[in-house]
Amino acid sequence: MIDVHVHLFPDEIVWRFYAWIEKKHKLKVVMPIEWEKAFEILKNMGIKQIFNLTHAVTPEYSKMLNEWQGKLKKKFGFITFGAFHPENNEELLIEAFKQKWIDGLKLHPPVQKFRPDSKEALKIYDLLEELKKPLYIHTGWFPDNGFQYSAPEMYEPLIYNYNFPVILAHMMLGKTKEIRKFLDERRNVYTETSNALINLETIDPITGEKVKWLTEDVIKLIEDYPDRILYGSEIPLIWWKPEETLENIHKLNIDEKIKERILWKNAVEFIEKYIK
Repeated sequence: MIDVHVHLFPDEIVWRFYAWIEKKHKLKVVMPIEWEKAFEILKNMGIKQIFNLTHAVTPEYSKMLNEWQGKLKKKFGFITFGAFHPENNEELLIEAFKQKWIDGLKLHPPVQKFRPDSKEALKIYDLLEELKKPLYIHTGWFPDNGFQYSAPEMYEPLIYNYNFPVILAHMMLGKTKEIRKFLDERRNVYTETSNALINLETIDPITGEKVKWLTEDVIKLIEDYPDRILYGSEIPLIWWKPEETLENIHKLNIDEKIKERILWKNAVEFIEKYIK
């Protein structure tokens, strides 16, 4: 099995995420903070390879996180999606690829506080197009700001104007139906299951509306696009039982061959086509 949504950050950084989850959102996380312990849990779950994702909350962390990814890549052979902030100089990202610290870029608009259709974002996409490197980007609802930085229409310039591979994280949680037009339009677009397979309802902080995570739209999307969806857990930045995402895939009343594609085959094909 391959988990394409893992956040193994340096121990001195990851505690900040836990403080955000527990203090601001009054939610109790259940994973250990230390990345090595989280990695052990992944191995115990039967995960053989991971896509490790690091995003820079502030620009000064980008270089350090990319060097960290390089160390993990060298030691464990992970697929690494590195850090870049819209306020960083593009030479920082070019250097990270040149040093082979990272295989792709991870962006998180709601955390980094920029719109996916902004001038800053388009400049980053232009660079990725030039470098022919993949992008992994957050989509859908986010606890801090709802859809303020991640409404579906904000991704249209990215999807319709660029040819590099894109993984849209979380199946556009809360608006999963909207991702269909992107999957229909472009073969270089993928999505993954992290958060989307959790039985949870939350309240949008902007509108006050309920946001349901695991919906019929999620299941239907998996059935209709079996070759474009990857398995992701978001370990260790989670507040549910870590194995729940995996258990819920196995519980789905869908063809076993589709589950096999999600759990590892699609990721293998993505790696062979876009990473190696």
